[in-house]
Amino acid sequence: MARENKLNDRKETSQKPISELLETIVEDVVDTASMLDKDWLALSEGPFTQLAIPVGSDRHYRATRKGIDAAWEIAQQVWGAHEEFRQSLSHEEFDRLSFKAIGEMLKDLRTHFSKDAQGDTTACVDPPLFSALEDDYNKKLVRLVEAAHVDLDQHIPCHLFHTDQRVPVFSIGPVTFRPRANWIDDFIKDPLECGHIRRVEKGEQEFSDLREQATAQGSALDLRNAWSILSYLRGFEWVATIRLTGHALGRSHQKAATIVGLAIDALGLTFRAADSRRFTKAGRQHLYSEDRLASLVNGRFLHGSSTQMPGLGAKPGALASHVSTERAFLFAAGQILQEYVKCRQTGRAPHLVERWANALYWFGEARREASDFMAVVDYGCAADGLSGAGGKAAKMTDFAEAAINPKGESTQEGFQSIADAVTQVYREGRNQLAHGETYGLLEDMVRTRAVGDALVVGLFRAVTPVLADVIANRREILNLDEKHAYRALQGRLRN
Repeated sequence: MARENKLNDRKETSQKPISELLETIVEDVVDTASMLDKDWLALSEGPFTQLAIPVGSDRHYRATRKGIDAAWEIAQQVWGAHEEFRQSLSHEEFDRLSFKAIGEMLKDLRTHFSKDAQGDTTACVDPPLFSALEDDYNKKLVRLVEAAHVDLDQHIPCHLFHTDQRVPVFSIGPVTFRPRANWIDDFIKDPLECGHIRRVEKGEQEFSDLREQATAQGSALDLRNAWSILSYLRGFEWVATIRLTGHALGRSHQKAATIVGLAIDALGLTFRAADSRRFTKAGRQHLYSEDRLASLVNGRFLHGSSTQMPGLGAKPGALASHVSTERAFLFAAGQILQEYVKCRQTGRAPHLVERWANALYWFGEARREASDFMAVVDYGCAADGLSGAGGKAAKMTDFAEAAINPKGESTQEGFQSIADAVTQVYREGRNQLAHGETYGLLEDMVRTRAVGDALVVGLFRAVTPVLADVIANRREILNLDEKHAYRALQGRLRN
Protein backbone atom coordinates (compact mmCIF):
# COMPACT_ATOMS: atom_id res chain seq x y z
CA MET A 1 0.00 0.00 0.00
CA ALA A 2 2.83 2.40 0.87
CA ARG A 3 4.46 1.72 -2.49
CA GLU A 4 1.14 2.33 -4.25
CA ASN A 5 0.77 5.68 -2.49
CA LYS A 6 4.27 6.71 -3.52
CA LEU A 7 3.49 5.84 -7.12
CA ASN A 8 0.31 7.88 -6.94
CA ASP A 9 2.19 10.83 -5.45
CA ARG A 10 4.78 10.64 -8.20
CA LYS A 11 2.03 10.59 -10.82
CA GLU A 12 0.37 13.65 -9.31
CA THR A 13 3.57 15.67 -8.98
CA SER A 14 4.61 14.76 -12.55
CA GLN A 15 1.79 16.88 -13.98
CA LYS A 16 3.08 19.92 -15.76
CA PRO A 17 1.67 23.30 -14.70
CA ILE A 18 -0.99 24.56 -17.07
CA SER A 19 1.09 27.66 -17.82
CA GLU A 20 3.90 25.41 -19.15
CA LEU A 21 1.44 23.40 -21.23
CA LEU A 22 0.09 26.63 -22.72
CA GLU A 23 3.64 27.67 -23.55
CA THR A 24 4.07 24.36 -25.40
CA ILE A 25 0.87 25.01 -27.35
CA VAL A 26 1.79 28.57 -28.30
CA GLU A 27 5.26 27.55 -29.49
CA ASP A 28 3.81 24.62 -31.42
CA VAL A 29 1.15 26.76 -33.13
CA VAL A 30 3.75 29.37 -34.10
CA ASP A 31 6.13 26.73 -35.51
CA THR A 32 3.34 24.93 -37.39
CA ALA A 33 2.06 28.13 -39.03
CA SER A 34 5.09 28.17 -41.35
CA MET A 35 4.62 24.55 -42.50
CA LEU A 36 3.39 23.76 -45.98
CA ASP A 37 -0.21 22.53 -46.06
CA LYS A 38 0.76 19.12 -47.43
CA ASP A 39 3.35 18.64 -44.69
CA TRP A 40 0.91 19.59 -41.95
CA LEU A 41 -1.89 17.40 -43.35
CA ALA A 42 0.52 14.48 -43.53
CA LEU A 43 0.89 14.62 -39.73
CA SER A 44 -2.79 13.73 -39.20
CA GLU A 45 -3.86 10.14 -38.72
CA GLY A 46 -6.66 10.55 -41.25
CA PRO A 47 -8.60 13.11 -43.28
CA PHE A 48 -11.18 13.57 -40.49
CA THR A 49 -8.74 13.96 -37.59
CA GLN A 50 -6.78 17.09 -38.36
CA LEU A 51 -4.35 18.31 -35.71
CA ALA A 52 -5.99 21.65 -35.03
CA ILE A 53 -7.31 23.81 -32.20
CA PRO A 54 -10.67 25.36 -33.11
CA VAL A 55 -11.42 29.05 -32.81
CA GLY A 56 -14.91 30.33 -33.54
CA SER A 57 -17.21 28.18 -35.65
CA ASP A 58 -15.19 27.87 -38.84
CA ARG A 59 -11.52 28.60 -38.08
CA HIS A 60 -8.68 26.76 -36.42
CA TYR A 61 -5.02 27.01 -35.45
CA ARG A 62 -2.80 24.34 -36.92
CA ALA A 63 -0.73 22.28 -34.52
CA THR A 64 1.30 19.08 -34.31
CA ARG A 65 0.77 16.11 -32.05
CA LYS A 66 2.91 17.85 -29.42
CA GLY A 67 0.53 20.82 -29.12
CA ILE A 68 -2.62 18.69 -29.26
CA ASP A 69 -1.31 16.41 -26.50
CA ALA A 70 -0.66 19.46 -24.33
CA ALA A 71 -4.21 20.68 -24.94
CA TRP A 72 -5.59 17.27 -23.95
CA GLU A 73 -3.52 17.27 -20.77
CA ILE A 74 -4.89 20.69 -19.82
CA ALA A 75 -8.45 19.43 -20.35
CA GLN A 76 -7.83 16.36 -18.16
CA GLN A 77 -6.25 18.38 -15.35
CA VAL A 78 -9.07 20.92 -15.23
CA TRP A 79 -11.75 18.22 -15.53
CA GLY A 80 -10.29 16.32 -12.60
CA ALA A 81 -9.99 19.45 -10.45
CA HIS A 82 -13.53 20.81 -10.90
CA GLU A 83 -16.44 18.75 -9.59
CA GLU A 84 -18.92 21.42 -10.74
CA PHE A 85 -17.84 20.86 -14.36
CA ARG A 86 -18.21 17.09 -14.01
CA GLN A 87 -21.73 17.51 -12.69
CA SER A 88 -23.02 19.85 -15.38
CA LEU A 89 -21.23 18.65 -18.52
CA SER A 90 -20.42 15.33 -20.10
CA HIS A 91 -16.71 14.60 -20.47
CA GLU A 92 -16.97 14.98 -24.25
CA GLU A 93 -18.77 18.32 -23.94
CA PHE A 94 -16.12 19.63 -21.55
CA ASP A 95 -13.23 18.56 -23.78
CA ARG A 96 -14.78 20.43 -26.69
CA LEU A 97 -15.20 23.61 -24.61
CA SER A 98 -11.66 23.38 -23.23
CA PHE A 99 -10.19 23.21 -26.73
CA LYS A 100 -12.40 26.12 -27.77
CA ALA A 101 -11.22 28.15 -24.77
CA ILE A 102 -7.60 27.52 -25.80
CA GLY A 103 -8.45 28.65 -29.34
CA GLU A 104 -10.07 31.83 -28.02
CA MET A 105 -7.03 32.45 -25.84
CA LEU A 106 -4.74 32.09 -28.87
CA LYS A 107 -6.90 34.51 -30.85
CA ASP A 108 -6.45 37.17 -28.14
CA LEU A 109 -2.76 36.46 -27.65
CA ARG A 110 -1.76 39.87 -29.05
CA THR A 111 -3.54 41.64 -26.21
CA HIS A 112 -0.75 40.44 -23.93
CA PHE A 113 1.88 42.27 -25.95
CA SER A 114 2.75 45.96 -25.91
CA LYS A 115 4.88 48.29 -28.05
CA ASP A 116 7.92 50.11 -26.66
CA ALA A 117 9.01 53.64 -27.54
CA GLN A 118 10.61 52.42 -30.78
CA GLY A 119 7.45 50.57 -31.77
CA ASP A 120 8.86 47.09 -31.13
CA THR A 121 6.36 44.51 -29.83
CA THR A 122 7.26 42.82 -26.55
CA ALA A 123 5.48 40.30 -24.34
CA CYS A 124 4.14 41.46 -21.02
CA VAL A 125 6.30 40.32 -18.14
CA ASP A 126 4.21 41.38 -15.16
CA PRO A 127 2.55 38.96 -14.71
CA PRO A 128 4.64 36.62 -16.87
CA LEU A 129 3.06 35.92 -20.25
CA PHE A 130 2.04 32.31 -19.74
CA SER A 131 0.61 32.90 -16.29
CA ALA A 132 -1.50 35.63 -17.87
CA LEU A 133 -2.53 33.20 -20.62
CA GLU A 134 -3.57 30.64 -18.01
CA ASP A 135 -5.79 33.24 -16.36
CA ASP A 136 -7.20 34.14 -19.79
CA TYR A 137 -7.91 30.48 -20.57
CA ASN A 138 -9.70 29.99 -17.25
CA LYS A 139 -11.92 33.03 -17.75
CA LYS A 140 -12.84 32.03 -21.29
CA LEU A 141 -13.56 28.46 -20.21
CA VAL A 142 -15.91 29.61 -17.45
CA ARG A 143 -17.77 31.85 -19.90
CA LEU A 144 -18.12 29.00 -22.40
CA VAL A 145 -19.35 26.63 -19.70
CA GLU A 146 -21.92 29.14 -18.48
CA ALA A 147 -23.11 29.71 -22.06
CA ALA A 148 -23.54 25.95 -22.52
CA HIS A 149 -25.79 25.67 -19.45
CA VAL A 150 -29.53 25.59 -20.07
CA ASP A 151 -32.62 25.00 -17.90
CA LEU A 152 -34.71 22.16 -19.29
CA ASP A 153 -37.70 19.95 -18.58
CA GLN A 154 -36.41 16.54 -19.64
CA HIS A 155 -39.10 14.08 -20.77
CA ILE A 156 -38.46 10.32 -20.64
CA PRO A 157 -41.24 8.08 -22.01
CA CYS A 158 -42.05 5.07 -19.82
CA HIS A 159 -44.11 1.94 -19.57
CA LEU A 160 -45.69 1.84 -16.10
CA PHE A 161 -49.38 1.01 -15.80
CA HIS A 162 -51.85 0.15 -18.53
CA THR A 163 -54.22 2.96 -19.39
CA ASP A 164 -57.29 1.12 -18.09
CA GLN A 165 -55.82 1.26 -14.58
CA ARG A 166 -56.60 4.98 -14.41
CA VAL A 167 -53.57 5.70 -12.24
CA PRO A 168 -53.45 9.49 -11.89
CA VAL A 169 -50.44 11.78 -12.20
CA PHE A 170 -47.99 11.23 -9.32
CA SER A 171 -44.51 12.37 -8.33
CA ILE A 172 -41.51 10.76 -6.68
CA GLY A 173 -39.37 13.67 -5.55
CA PRO A 174 -38.20 15.68 -8.56
CA VAL A 175 -39.75 13.26 -11.08
CA THR A 176 -43.40 13.59 -12.14
CA PHE A 177 -45.05 10.69 -13.94
CA ARG A 178 -47.92 11.58 -16.25
CA PRO A 179 -50.15 9.33 -18.35
CA ARG A 180 -49.59 10.05 -22.01
CA ALA A 181 -52.81 12.07 -22.42
CA ASN A 182 -52.02 14.24 -19.39
CA TRP A 183 -48.51 14.91 -20.68
CA ILE A 184 -49.88 16.04 -24.05
CA ASP A 185 -52.33 18.36 -22.28
CA ASP A 186 -49.60 19.88 -20.11
CA PHE A 187 -46.74 20.29 -22.57
CA ILE A 188 -48.00 20.61 -26.16
CA LYS A 189 -48.67 24.33 -26.29
CA ASP A 190 -48.86 25.01 -30.04
CA PRO A 191 -52.50 24.58 -31.18
CA LEU A 192 -51.56 23.36 -34.66
CA GLU A 193 -49.13 20.74 -33.33
CA CYS A 194 -51.64 19.73 -30.69
CA GLY A 195 -54.34 19.30 -33.35
CA HIS A 196 -52.19 16.92 -35.42
CA ILE A 197 -51.23 14.91 -32.33
CA ARG A 198 -54.79 14.62 -31.03
CA ARG A 199 -56.11 13.40 -34.39
CA VAL A 200 -53.59 10.56 -34.31
CA GLU A 201 -54.24 9.84 -30.62
CA LYS A 202 -58.01 9.62 -31.26
CA GLY A 203 -57.55 7.35 -34.25
CA GLU A 204 -58.86 9.95 -36.69
CA GLN A 205 -55.59 9.84 -38.64
CA GLU A 206 -53.01 7.10 -39.10
CA PHE A 207 -49.54 7.83 -37.82
CA SER A 208 -48.15 6.70 -41.19
CA ASP A 209 -50.22 9.40 -42.90
CA LEU A 210 -48.86 12.06 -40.55
CA ARG A 211 -45.32 10.83 -41.20
CA GLU A 212 -45.86 11.03 -44.95
CA GLN A 213 -47.16 14.60 -44.65
CA ALA A 214 -44.38 15.67 -42.30
CA THR A 215 -41.58 14.25 -44.45
CA ALA A 216 -42.94 15.65 -47.72
CA GLN A 217 -40.87 18.36 -49.35
CA GLY A 218 -41.86 21.80 -48.09
CA SER A 219 -43.96 20.45 -45.20
CA ALA A 220 -45.01 22.87 -42.46
CA LEU A 221 -43.02 23.11 -39.23
CA ASP A 222 -46.04 22.17 -37.09
CA LEU A 223 -46.41 18.90 -39.03
CA ARG A 224 -42.74 18.06 -38.58
CA ASN A 225 -42.83 18.86 -34.87
CA ALA A 226 -45.98 16.83 -34.28
CA TRP A 227 -44.49 13.84 -36.08
CA SER A 228 -41.22 14.20 -34.14
CA ILE A 229 -43.03 14.25 -30.77
CA LEU A 230 -45.20 11.23 -31.56
CA SER A 231 -42.14 9.38 -32.88
CA TYR A 232 -40.39 10.01 -29.57
CA LEU A 233 -43.38 8.84 -27.52
CA ARG A 234 -43.78 5.74 -29.70
CA GLY A 235 -45.96 3.22 -27.88
CA PHE A 236 -45.18 4.45 -24.37
CA GLU A 237 -48.23 5.16 -22.23
CA TRP A 238 -46.46 7.31 -19.60
CA VAL A 239 -43.94 10.15 -19.62
CA ALA A 240 -41.61 11.01 -16.74
CA THR A 241 -40.53 14.65 -16.47
CA ILE A 242 -37.75 16.20 -14.41
CA ARG A 243 -36.53 19.80 -14.49
CA LEU A 244 -32.77 20.25 -14.46
CA THR A 245 -31.20 23.70 -14.32
CA GLY A 246 -27.69 24.79 -15.25
CA HIS A 247 -26.63 21.73 -17.26
CA ALA A 248 -25.29 21.29 -20.78
CA LEU A 249 -27.62 19.43 -23.13
CA GLY A 250 -25.89 16.04 -23.16
CA ARG A 251 -25.26 15.90 -19.44
CA SER A 252 -28.81 17.09 -18.72
CA HIS A 253 -30.31 14.14 -20.60
CA GLN A 254 -27.84 11.67 -19.13
CA LYS A 255 -28.55 12.81 -15.58
CA ALA A 256 -32.32 12.94 -16.18
CA ALA A 257 -32.36 9.38 -17.52
CA THR A 258 -30.46 8.20 -14.44
CA ILE A 259 -32.73 9.96 -11.94
CA VAL A 260 -35.89 8.79 -13.71
CA GLY A 261 -34.52 5.25 -13.59
CA LEU A 262 -33.99 5.55 -9.83
CA ALA A 263 -37.54 6.86 -9.37
CA ILE A 264 -38.90 3.89 -11.35
CA ASP A 265 -36.84 1.51 -9.24
CA ALA A 266 -38.21 3.14 -6.07
CA LEU A 267 -41.70 2.53 -7.41
CA GLY A 268 -40.72 -1.02 -8.25
CA LEU A 269 -39.75 -1.60 -4.63
CA THR A 270 -43.44 -1.58 -3.78
CA PHE A 271 -44.18 -4.44 -6.23
CA ARG A 272 -43.12 -8.03 -6.63
CA ALA A 273 -39.93 -8.57 -8.64
CA ALA A 274 -41.80 -10.23 -11.52
CA ASP A 275 -44.11 -7.21 -11.81
CA SER A 276 -41.54 -4.47 -11.29
CA ARG A 277 -39.43 -5.60 -14.22
CA ARG A 278 -42.29 -4.57 -16.50
CA PHE A 279 -41.64 -0.93 -15.61
CA THR A 280 -39.43 0.43 -18.38
CA LYS A 281 -38.18 3.74 -19.68
CA ALA A 282 -36.95 4.69 -23.11
CA GLY A 283 -33.36 3.65 -23.62
CA ARG A 284 -33.33 0.96 -20.94
CA GLN A 285 -33.54 -2.46 -22.53
CA HIS A 286 -34.39 -5.28 -20.19
CA LEU A 287 -37.55 -6.86 -21.58
CA TYR A 288 -36.70 -9.77 -23.83
CA SER A 289 -38.38 -10.69 -27.08
CA GLU A 290 -36.94 -13.32 -29.37
CA ASP A 291 -37.86 -15.76 -32.11
CA ARG A 292 -36.66 -19.33 -31.76
CA LEU A 293 -35.94 -21.94 -34.42
CA ALA A 294 -34.92 -25.55 -33.94
CA SER A 295 -35.24 -28.78 -35.91
CA LEU A 296 -35.79 -32.41 -35.02
CA VAL A 297 -33.46 -35.12 -36.30
CA ASN A 298 -36.12 -36.04 -38.89
CA GLY A 299 -35.82 -32.56 -40.38
CA ARG A 300 -39.01 -31.09 -38.99
CA PHE A 301 -38.63 -27.44 -37.94
CA LEU A 302 -39.99 -26.07 -34.67
CA HIS A 303 -40.63 -22.37 -34.51
CA GLY A 304 -41.40 -20.52 -31.31
CA SER A 305 -41.17 -17.14 -29.70
CA SER A 306 -40.98 -15.55 -26.27
CA THR A 307 -41.81 -12.03 -25.18
CA GLN A 308 -42.29 -10.00 -22.02
CA MET A 309 -44.88 -7.30 -22.41
CA PRO A 310 -44.07 -3.92 -20.84
CA GLY A 311 -46.43 -2.10 -18.51
CA LEU A 312 -48.40 -3.51 -15.62
CA GLY A 313 -52.07 -4.40 -15.65
CA ALA A 314 -54.44 -5.76 -13.04
CA LYS A 315 -58.08 -5.59 -12.03
CA PRO A 316 -59.32 -2.09 -13.02
CA GLY A 317 -58.50 0.38 -10.28
CA ALA A 318 -56.27 -1.99 -8.33
CA LEU A 319 -53.00 -0.31 -9.25
CA ALA A 320 -54.33 3.19 -8.63
CA SER A 321 -55.23 1.99 -5.16
CA HIS A 322 -51.76 0.47 -4.73
CA VAL A 323 -49.99 3.71 -5.64
CA SER A 324 -52.25 5.59 -3.25
CA THR A 325 -51.52 3.11 -0.45
CA GLU A 326 -47.76 3.47 -1.00
CA ARG A 327 -47.92 7.27 -1.01
CA ALA A 328 -45.93 7.62 2.24
CA PHE A 329 -43.09 5.38 1.08
CA LEU A 330 -42.91 7.02 -2.35
CA PHE A 331 -42.88 10.46 -0.70
CA ALA A 332 -39.95 9.39 1.50
CA ALA A 333 -38.07 7.99 -1.51
CA GLY A 334 -38.81 11.24 -3.32
CA GLN A 335 -37.31 13.31 -0.50
CA ILE A 336 -34.05 11.38 -0.78
CA LEU A 337 -34.02 11.67 -4.57
CA GLN A 338 -34.64 15.41 -4.28
CA GLU A 339 -31.68 15.74 -1.92
CA TYR A 340 -29.54 13.68 -4.28
CA VAL A 341 -30.42 15.82 -7.31
CA LYS A 342 -29.91 19.08 -5.37
CA CYS A 343 -26.47 18.10 -4.06
CA ARG A 344 -25.39 16.64 -7.38
CA GLN A 345 -25.90 20.02 -9.02
CA THR A 346 -22.33 21.00 -8.12
CA GLY A 347 -20.81 18.09 -6.20
CA ARG A 348 -21.58 14.92 -4.28
CA ALA A 349 -24.41 14.25 -1.88
CA PRO A 350 -23.84 13.19 1.76
CA HIS A 351 -22.57 9.63 2.28
CA LEU A 352 -25.94 8.21 3.33
CA VAL A 353 -27.74 9.72 0.34
CA GLU A 354 -25.07 8.65 -2.16
CA ARG A 355 -25.12 5.08 -0.87
CA TRP A 356 -28.91 4.92 -0.96
CA ALA A 357 -29.01 6.10 -4.59
CA ASN A 358 -26.23 3.79 -5.75
CA ALA A 359 -27.71 0.81 -3.93
CA LEU A 360 -31.10 1.54 -5.51
CA TYR A 361 -29.45 1.40 -8.93
CA TRP A 362 -27.84 -1.98 -8.12
CA PHE A 363 -31.23 -3.22 -6.93
CA GLY A 364 -32.93 -2.14 -10.16
CA GLU A 365 -30.24 -3.83 -12.22
CA ALA A 366 -30.71 -7.03 -10.22
CA ARG A 367 -34.43 -7.10 -10.91
CA ARG A 368 -33.94 -6.48 -14.62
CA GLU A 369 -31.08 -8.93 -15.02
CA ALA A 370 -31.82 -11.96 -17.21
CA SER A 371 -29.10 -14.05 -15.58
CA ASP A 372 -29.81 -15.35 -12.06
CA PHE A 373 -26.16 -15.41 -11.04
CA MET A 374 -25.57 -11.81 -12.19
CA ALA A 375 -28.71 -10.77 -10.32
CA VAL A 376 -27.27 -12.34 -7.13
CA VAL A 377 -24.06 -10.32 -7.60
CA ASP A 378 -26.14 -7.14 -8.04
CA TYR A 379 -28.23 -7.86 -4.92
CA GLY A 380 -25.05 -8.44 -2.93
CA CYS A 381 -23.64 -5.11 -4.11
CA ALA A 382 -26.90 -3.35 -3.22
CA ALA A 383 -26.95 -4.84 0.30
CA ASP A 384 -23.30 -3.97 0.86
CA GLY A 385 -23.71 -0.41 -0.41
CA LEU A 386 -26.91 0.39 1.46
CA SER A 387 -25.59 -1.00 4.74
CA GLY A 388 -22.22 0.78 4.48
CA ALA A 389 -20.58 -2.51 5.43
CA GLY A 390 -17.54 -2.08 3.20
CA GLY A 391 -17.56 -5.75 2.22
CA LYS A 392 -17.75 -7.04 5.80
CA ALA A 393 -20.58 -9.55 6.09
CA ALA A 394 -20.74 -9.23 9.89
CA LYS A 395 -21.36 -5.47 9.66
CA MET A 396 -23.92 -6.09 6.93
CA THR A 397 -25.74 -8.54 9.18
CA ASP A 398 -25.74 -6.09 12.10
CA PHE A 399 -27.19 -3.36 9.89
CA ALA A 400 -29.82 -5.67 8.41
CA GLU A 401 -30.84 -6.83 11.90
CA ALA A 402 -31.24 -3.20 13.01
CA ALA A 403 -33.32 -2.39 9.93
CA ILE A 404 -35.47 -5.47 9.47
CA ASN A 405 -35.54 -7.03 12.93
CA PRO A 406 -34.91 -4.16 15.39
CA LYS A 407 -36.58 -5.98 18.29
CA GLY A 408 -34.32 -9.00 17.88
CA GLU A 409 -37.20 -11.44 17.57
CA SER A 410 -36.37 -15.11 17.04
CA THR A 411 -36.77 -16.50 13.55
CA GLN A 412 -39.98 -18.48 13.16
CA GLU A 413 -39.67 -22.12 12.27
CA GLY A 414 -39.37 -22.60 8.53
CA PHE A 415 -38.10 -19.06 7.93
CA GLN A 416 -34.52 -18.08 7.14
CA SER A 417 -32.64 -15.87 9.58
CA ILE A 418 -31.19 -12.55 8.45
CA ALA A 419 -27.67 -13.82 9.12
CA ASP A 420 -28.28 -16.84 6.90
CA ALA A 421 -29.74 -14.60 4.18
CA VAL A 422 -26.66 -12.36 4.23
CA THR A 423 -24.40 -15.40 4.10
CA GLN A 424 -26.31 -16.90 1.18
CA VAL A 425 -26.55 -13.71 -0.85
CA TYR A 426 -23.25 -12.04 -0.03
CA ARG A 427 -20.67 -14.53 1.27
CA GLU A 428 -21.72 -17.55 -0.78
CA GLY A 429 -23.34 -15.50 -3.52
CA ARG A 430 -21.82 -12.19 -4.53
CA ASN A 431 -18.28 -12.84 -3.23
CA GLN A 432 -17.78 -16.37 -4.51
CA LEU A 433 -19.42 -15.64 -7.85
CA ALA A 434 -17.44 -12.45 -8.44
CA HIS A 435 -14.16 -14.10 -7.43
CA GLY A 436 -14.76 -17.21 -9.54
CA GLU A 437 -14.97 -19.58 -6.58
CA THR A 438 -18.52 -20.53 -7.57
CA TYR A 439 -19.62 -21.11 -11.16
CA GLY A 440 -22.82 -19.29 -11.97
CA LEU A 441 -23.47 -19.95 -15.64
CA LEU A 442 -26.21 -22.55 -16.23
CA GLU A 443 -26.53 -23.11 -12.49
CA ASP A 444 -29.86 -22.96 -10.66
CA MET A 445 -29.74 -19.87 -8.46
CA VAL A 446 -33.44 -19.03 -8.43
CA ARG A 447 -33.76 -19.43 -4.66
CA THR A 448 -30.66 -17.34 -3.90
CA ARG A 449 -31.98 -14.66 -6.22
CA ALA A 450 -35.33 -14.66 -4.40
CA VAL A 451 -33.59 -14.41 -1.02
CA GLY A 452 -31.51 -11.49 -2.32
CA ASP A 453 -34.60 -9.67 -3.50
CA ALA A 454 -36.38 -10.16 -0.19
CA LEU A 455 -33.33 -9.03 1.78
CA VAL A 456 -32.72 -5.84 -0.22
CA VAL A 457 -36.42 -4.93 -0.40
CA GLY A 458 -36.61 -5.31 3.37
CA LEU A 459 -33.60 -3.05 3.80
CA PHE A 460 -34.97 -0.34 1.52
CA ARG A 461 -38.43 -0.44 3.08
CA ALA A 462 -36.88 0.14 6.50
CA VAL A 463 -34.08 2.56 5.62
CA THR A 464 -35.95 4.87 3.22
CA PRO A 465 -38.44 6.50 5.64
CA VAL A 466 -35.77 6.82 8.36
CA LEU A 467 -33.27 8.45 6.00
CA ALA A 468 -35.98 10.78 4.69
CA ASP A 469 -36.69 11.83 8.28
CA VAL A 470 -32.98 12.49 8.83
CA ILE A 471 -32.97 14.76 5.75
CA ALA A 472 -36.06 16.62 6.95
CA ASN A 473 -35.38 16.85 10.69
CA ARG A 474 -31.83 15.78 11.64
CA ARG A 475 -29.63 17.16 8.88
CA GLU A 476 -26.64 17.37 11.19
CA ILE A 477 -26.31 13.59 10.84
CA LEU A 478 -25.66 14.04 7.11
CA ASN A 479 -22.59 16.15 7.88
CA LEU A 480 -20.90 13.50 10.01
CA ASP A 481 -18.11 11.36 8.59
CA GLU A 482 -19.36 8.13 7.03
CA LYS A 483 -18.61 5.88 10.00
CA HIS A 484 -20.46 8.05 12.51
CA ALA A 485 -23.29 8.83 10.09
CA TYR A 486 -23.96 5.11 9.71
CA ARG A 487 -23.76 4.57 13.43
CA ALA A 488 -26.40 7.28 13.93
CA LEU A 489 -28.59 5.84 11.17
CA GLN A 490 -28.34 2.35 12.58
CA GLY A 491 -29.30 3.65 16.02
CA ARG A 492 -32.38 5.35 14.60
CA LEU A 493 -33.32 2.14 12.78
CA ARG A 494 -33.18 0.18 16.03
CA ASN A 495 -35.35 2.76 17.78
